[in-house]
Amino acid sequence: MQITKNSLETNPGPGDWFTGAVYIDTIASPSQESRVGAASVHFTPTARTAWHTHPHGQTIWVTEGVGLCQREGGPVEVIRPATASSSNRARTTGTAPRRRGS
Repeated sequence: MQITKNSLETNPGPGDWFTGAVYIDTIASPSQESRVGAASVHFTPTARTAWHTHPHGQTIWVTEGVGLCQREGGPVEVIRPATASSSNRARTTGTAPRRRGS
């Protein structure tokens, strides 16, 4: 068994990735053995991602709050805790007004 402890601090989301205040806690970084990465991303009310894609897809698990998700060409969808969203199409994700989310 390998135990890896995260020693990284919470970081603000980069301005070219996000609009509004977003904070990122890295859980796992890709390595030579695996391209899998994981982060806990915390959105303040009305914060969102820029439109983007993930070449290998991405799965989002909502753990708290109320979020909004939109795939390119699709409707805005409400996402809540226990919701999972997977896509490799262009999309944006953020939070509802007056709500925060992770």
